[in-house]
Amino acid sequence: MGRGKKQQRPAIGMPERVLVMPVRDGWAQSIVGVACGRADPAVVDADQAKALATATVTAIARDHHGLAVEVGWEPLPDGAWAGHVREGVAR
Repeated sequence: MGRGKKQQRPAIGMPERVLVMPVRDGWAQSIVGVACGRADPAVVDADQAKALATATVTAIARDHHGLAVEVGWEPLPDGAWAGHVREGVAR
């Protein structure tokens, strides 16, 4: 890019689903349509992992897409949780 031109931020996909999974070093999250996060040893249980993943998903939807979303959670047989992202009202 030449001088004086602004660099555009890369497009970030709209979160569709989020998974939180127990791993050896804590809990990891994977946001379908966006990214995968590393395990954080400070996150010690499923409720804390789901709260962190929900905050991440809602911030991405709000900041990059101008949408309010909700995440509904369901347990998976292997101890992981699947979060389903539903759009709310535009801000």
